[in-house]
Amino acid sequence: MTGNQARRTDALLSEVHRNPDGPITTGSVMRLYGRLGIAPKRATARADLKTLARQGLLTEHGPSHQRHYALRTTHQ
Repeated sequence: MTGNQARRTDALLSEVHRNPDGPITTGSVMRLYGRLGIAPKRATARADLKTLARQGLLTEHGPSHQRHYALRTTHQ
């Protein structure tokens, strides 16, 4: 993982833990990255969300054109 990837992941997970009940979308991640001055590109946000889902930290919900993510809880 590069320094930028680690910074994005840390920022994203911190935000998710602050608001664990809210859906996480590509758009919300892009806004977060924009506020932090981190590459607010759609492809970057999508890739980061998919990576965290593959790692088991987030769960995917909805069809591909309305995909959103949620913090994975221990009982899922």
